[in-house]
This record gives sequence, structure tokens and C-alpha cells, in this order.
Amino acid sequence: MKKTIITVLLSSLSVLSYAQNEQMVTRKGFVFGMSIGISNSIQSFPNKSQNDIDFGLGVKLGYMINLNIAILLTTNVSGYEYSGIGRTRKRDFGILAPSVQYWFKERFWVLGGIGLGADAPVFFDIKNPDTNKEETEYHLGLGIVGAIGYDIYQGKKFTIDLKARITYRNVNITEGKTNGVSPSLLIGINFY
Repeated sequence: MKKTIITVLLSSLSVLSYAQNEQMVTRKGFVFGMSIGISNSIQSFPNKSQNDIDFGLGVKLGYMINLNIAILLTTNVSGYEYSGIGRTRKRDFGILAPSVQYWFKERFWVLGGIGLGADAPVFFDIKNPDTNKEETEYHLGLGIVGAIGYDIYQGKKFTIDLKARITYRNVNITEGKTNGVSPSLLIGINFY
């Protein structure tokens, strides 16, 4: 079912990108973008390795310093099932990083950044935080993000893009040091 939905979505967006007129986006000033998709979190815990396919989210906020370069603050989230201390629950494999996005062609771009890696609670899956501190515990460390994308639709003040993103993070959790990568495939909307 997931494959069918993704195939229909990508096919629809491909048709949309070919059907648009030659109107070019005006990339200047402030930038705000959001994306959603699917991610695969591959992690090494002190006592096991884990591989989860779950949701992927992204938010970016920044400023265009010229037509092809944006300075951004990005946050990337990849959900995963944590089964360490306490009950099995969703956690966030994510980062918060200053980043640079560069358009090397009119529609193609790359993004890279380094900042704060996090293993954090997912707000919709917190239960009994008063009796179990692990429910709301944040673990921080190093985080790195890289992405490549394609603007499939360009309006005058916004774009819709497809992106392949990979994040790395290395943090200390209650059980010890954990690190991992999370490749993601996302669709996003960006405003200029």
C-alpha cells in the first residue's frame, strides 16, 4: 500500500512539473520550508543495532544571500521505535543545524550543515512523564545533515521540491553512546 501511494504521488507531481509554464521563482529575502516523507533510521546502540522505517520531517528557516545561496537553520526529524529503558515508544532521531543551500542549476540544489544531534521524545507518544523521566528525556550530541533536491514546481514566490536527505547523529543516551544515519525521501514546500 505504501509503495502504491508513493508511486501515485510521484507520478502526479511529475505530471505537474511538466505542465507548468516558464514562470521562474524569485528566490530572495527570507526562506521558510517544510517537508514530509519517509525515513530509514539505522542506529547502533550499546547492546544492539536497529533499523526502523518511519516518518521523516524537516523545517528550514533562513535568508537568501544571493539568487543561488541560502543560509538556513534546519531541523530534521526521523521517527523510530525505542525499546530500551521503560516501555517501547516512538523517539526522534534528529538534528538542529545551521546549513547552507546552494542551487547549482535552476531547479537542482544541495544542502549541508553541522550542528546539534538529538535523541528526543516524540510529543504524541509521551505517557506518564511524572512517573517515568525517560518519557521526556533529551539526549544531545553531534549532528550532520546533507541533502540533494529538485524543484518539481516553481511558482513566483514558492517551490515544491523532492529531496533525498541523509542525517548522522552521535549522542549519549541512558544506555551509553549511540550513533546512526537516517536516509530520507521527502516532498517539501518552500516560500521565498
